[in-house]
Amino acid sequence: MITALRRKLAGDKDGPSQSGPNAGNLPSGFANHQQNSGSMPRGVQRCDQELQRKYARGVQYNMKLVIRGDRNVGKSCLLKRLQGFPFQEEYVATDEIQVANIHWNYKATDDVVKVDVWDIVDQSTKKRIKNDKLKLSNTVAKTDGEEWEDAACDARFVDVYKGAHGAIFMLDITKQWTWDYVQKAINTVPEHIPVLIVANHRDMGHHRQVTDLQISSFVDLFNK
Repeated sequence: MITALRRKLAGDKDGPSQSGPNAGNLPSGFANHQQNSGSMPRGVQRCDQELQRKYARGVQYNMKLVIRGDRNVGKSCLLKRLQGFPFQEEYVATDEIQVANIHWNYKATDDVVKVDVWDIVDQSTKKRIKNDKLKLSNTVAKTDGEEWEDAACDARFVDVYKGAHGAIFMLDITKQWTWDYVQKAINTVPEHIPVLIVANHRDMGHHRQVTDLQISSFVDLFNK
């Protein structure tokens, strides 16, 4: 997958978007929120000052990667590590899609490559808010002080593969159902997008339920 992405970066001018803003790849709710309120929408992180200085010289390539997998397989930890942050042991559930910008340093070129990495949430745990917000279901009207469900940005409302140049699928080798998720969800990836499967929690090998042979056999037989 990495080799394919490098080839795309080096020679495919029609692949990653060149010298363009990232707003086109963001969900419309993100863009509208940013334009209307002037603040960063939920799930989108600001570029730090160092990245802003690098991007000020111009961005030659803009790539998008999506990280997918069942809950608690390590998607958010991978996102943090790709940003250069230390490993976080405490598990904190991600409520909605998270987006981060990463400057990809590739020694074979001096081009500035901005990678938008999306940590995908399939279905958000619905939050509860006061009833002055949008009603999502046709139920009996509630009285003042009661609560409604609040919509969150997740894969039910966003085409997460739009504009993507690569997908990372993660699984926990100690949980068979996370491997079942990968085998099912990988079929939804458009054919032109390279896929990388990451087997996580390898330090828990004594509790392994998914073997390397299972994964490699699936990859060898996978026809897409």
